[in-house]
Amino acid sequence: MGYEPGFEGIALEAADAVARALVRARPPGGIRIRPVRENGPDLLRRANRLIALLTEASAGLDEPDRSAAVAAVGRAFAALGPRQAGALVTAADGPSAVPVPPPPAELTPAAEAAYRDLFVRCLGGRTAPDGNSARGDDPRAAADAEAAAAFEEQYARYVAGAQGRVQLYGLTLSQDRQDWSLDLAYISLAVSGGEFLEEPGLQGSVKAEVALNATERVLLRGPAGSGKSTLVKWLALNAARNSFGPQLPDWNGLVPFVLPLRSFNSPAGLPRPQDWLGATGVPLPPPEGWIAGLLASGRALVLIDGVDEVPPRLRDRTESWLRALLTEYPAARFVVTTRHSAVPEDWLAAHGFTSLALLPMDRDDVGAFITHWHASARAEAGGEGEGPERDLLDRYEKALLEAVGSRRDLGRLATNPLMCALLCALNRDRRMHLPRARKELYDTALDMLLIRRDSERDISGVEGVYLSRDEQTLLLQRLAYWLIRNGQVEASAEEAIGMIAASLDSMPQVKAQGSAQTVFRHLLIRSGLLREPVPGSVLFVHQTFQDYLGAKAAVEARDFGVLVRNAHEYTWDNVVRMAVGHARPDERAYLLRELIARADQSEPDRSRLVLLAAACLEHAPELDPEVRREVTARTALLLPPRTPGQAEELAKAGELVLELLPEPAGLVEAEAAATIRTAALVGGDRALQVIAGFRTDDRYEAARELSDAWGRFPVDVYADTVLADAPMNTAHLHVRTPGQLRALDRLRHVRRLHVTWDGPIPPEIVRRRDLESLTLHRNPRLADLSPLAGQSALRHLGVLDCPQVTGIEVVGELRADSLAFGYLRDDLSLAPLAGAAGLRSLVIGFEPEQRRIGDVPAADSLTALHLWQGARRMTLDGIERWPRVEKLTVAGSGQYRQLVRSLPLRGLTALQIRHAAPVSAGALLPYERLGRLVLIRCALEGSLEALREFPALRRLVLSECLGTVDLSPLAPVEQLVIELRRGTHVRGTELIPPERLVRRD
Repeated sequence: MGYEPGFEGIALEAADAVARALVRARPPGGIRIRPVRENGPDLLRRANRLIALLTEASAGLDEPDRSAAVAAVGRAFAALGPRQAGALVTAADGPSAVPVPPPPAELTPAAEAAYRDLFVRCLGGRTAPDGNSARGDDPRAAADAEAAAAFEEQYARYVAGAQGRVQLYGLTLSQDRQDWSLDLAYISLAVSGGEFLEEPGLQGSVKAEVALNATERVLLRGPAGSGKSTLVKWLALNAARNSFGPQLPDWNGLVPFVLPLRSFNSPAGLPRPQDWLGATGVPLPPPEGWIAGLLASGRALVLIDGVDEVPPRLRDRTESWLRALLTEYPAARFVVTTRHSAVPEDWLAAHGFTSLALLPMDRDDVGAFITHWHASARAEAGGEGEGPERDLLDRYEKALLEAVGSRRDLGRLATNPLMCALLCALNRDRRMHLPRARKELYDTALDMLLIRRDSERDISGVEGVYLSRDEQTLLLQRLAYWLIRNGQVEASAEEAIGMIAASLDSMPQVKAQGSAQTVFRHLLIRSGLLREPVPGSVLFVHQTFQDYLGAKAAVEARDFGVLVRNAHEYTWDNVVRMAVGHARPDERAYLLRELIARADQSEPDRSRLVLLAAACLEHAPELDPEVRREVTARTALLLPPRTPGQAEELAKAGELVLELLPEPAGLVEAEAAATIRTAALVGGDRALQVIAGFRTDDRYEAARELSDAWGRFPVDVYADTVLADAPMNTAHLHVRTPGQLRALDRLRHVRRLHVTWDGPIPPEIVRRRDLESLTLHRNPRLADLSPLAGQSALRHLGVLDCPQVTGIEVVGELRADSLAFGYLRDDLSLAPLAGAAGLRSLVIGFEPEQRRIGDVPAADSLTALHLWQGARRMTLDGIERWPRVEKLTVAGSGQYRQLVRSLPLRGLTALQIRHAAPVSAGALLPYERLGRLVLIRCALEGSLEALREFPALRRLVLSECLGTVDLSPLAPVEQLVIELRRGTHVRGTELIPPERLVRRD
């Protein structure tokens, strides 16, 4: 039976009412300790499931009985209070039948029977034959619910304590304090991911919290030291405390489970959910079925840390375990972390994961980190001498902030939290005299940790062992190299002691001081480089130190063949680079020649090995000029870069690549954009000159990169050198800092701004009466838009991710013909759109008061309508009132089904479908004027052959579509260009000419 007109709207409203009642439900006698957000993830997931349930379960009933029964169910649930709803939920879980509220008198017998059945199905229980039941207040069920709530609160307190502290490198030198408040130390970092949102006005990088809020499953990638594990701790802490702010409001109420994969590398296998707490060292036995219940209900936040820390031989086992969890518990949220090359970027795309990459820190991030680090150091300073020490820390902070802003060598080192922490610690330790090279930085850090921190505090021989720096380094590097060769990051204490014992025979001066176990305990407690995550296990405090020491051991053993054979493996990248730094000039020349020779022999790994050799040059202060020329020439063959990923790889080669980057002339748009990004990631004066060569390029992708690069250079210098001559007619100039706001006075020609701020609209923006396009983005405290009332030149206004905005009445005082509202407060009214005369383009990306699109009072002149994922629960009822709409975006399966069944807008020329399943190409045939079709995260049904029947279709875009898409039926369509974005698996590409196939990663 088909969908009757208007039925989907009725089903949507009923599902919403049922979901809200179930989320509010309080068990009899229970006390809700943890607050529940009625617009949170549990509500949305329940509502989506209930729409399908109500639709399918009522399919055998004719209209109007079908709509009447479903509407009655919605009204019945809407009338329930929290305790009434809780009693019904308890009854549904018990042996007795569920007490169904009396049906409305106007229902026919058939509709009444359907009403009773649907009501009970929504609860998951069973009804009595007469519609009434025994009492639903089963004491045992109520007691179990109350015990589960009490345990949840106890577990939350434990997680908040366990995850609320973090080791800040350089501040853990005292045995009295080994960790610090994560609230004080955490800074929000940027990820690549703006493009996955596919929303106009968003830049290529966004803060991690914004990207996480847009998806429920994330694969988070980043190199060692980039902050992956710290972000996991921050997510767990805030979930446990229910303290996510306006950037992640829907994550409040989730229960976190932190699963470090390095702890599960034993032959015993990976734990089932009921064993998670015990396997991760949580000393709290959960109630039976508690974890499984949270996973099934969608309230579990599963944080799986370190896919790269799983040995390659066990990775298939880990993948199978993870896929089984995803299949069994589809409603749970998952965040999985890994280094970049451990798994493909689209590793979990088929399961709905969005791949995000942590980006190198920009100047603002570095400044924020230095400020946070010194704030923690001031908190440490106490007791006698507290005042002078804090004064010194103020000086150290100011000097370091100035140094990283002015010294090119330090700016290149300060790219991730680990390196920034090293700089902070050494700046303090060496009284503001900092090393200039990466190897010198690590050498100095080891010297500080292994010797100076104890000797300067007159601490030695605490365990009865006196080890020199060289003795400690020798023992530690053997452990590090063993871990690297075996693909591990963690060893058992027994294995570590065994390695030490084998070394002591050749170190009699150490053997005389104690047993291997005594030496091991000394290294664990005093070296500052090892830690014991659980009793009986040991690992390095950071992977970077393991790589550094392991590389030193490999060079001393002359294992150059081992290094070259493993150079294609992601886990050996840092090891090979650091080995070049440790090696003598003749050894590093030999190693680099062998890398190039292997690149010639290995087609699949050629580019990767050449780029690795190029990146090694930074670590080679002395090198045979012929070898340097050969590496440089090979790198030049990989230019120009064409994608952001290629830009990031090239930038690892450092300043060398700046001399090789092509001139702007002749580059296509993607090449120009990637070249700008490469230079920005390298940074420095020479990079600024490279970027300046592109300053007049106004193609969208290039202009967007020019905007994004601003944060990586001194504000005023970049504004004068680059932006003063940049037209910025296609992209928005992204403004994030007070300094950038002040610089706008010198950039009067720039009339398209994207402002990320925290607070009221800045006066620098209000004063600009000549702005043509303005996007206000990620402003958690913005409430009032009225200061924009005088912007008479404004043609586009976007308000995105500003959850405190109270109204959009200002649109009636503007002349804008394009408006975009996304991620605002649910139930905000769009009624003021009635005053926006001449509106041509409208974006809705939240759930407004108007649930039917036809109730939105937009002007009849509308030609483009875009419903983003946040508006997926709106219905398309009444959309035919805008017959001029030619560009349309729909989100969710419900909107897609309405579009293909009611066929409201036959004149569409561009259509974007998001998050819908199943999507059939044949169902779109009535839209014969389509020239552009975009499918994002859709599951396709059947063949794409029907697209051959679209005479005007010129572009097909596929992004993160599920499964494998067969493109072979489209080979004969000569005029069709197919654009493949990341996360889409395809076959049949060999039949498509290269000029018709565009790949964007």
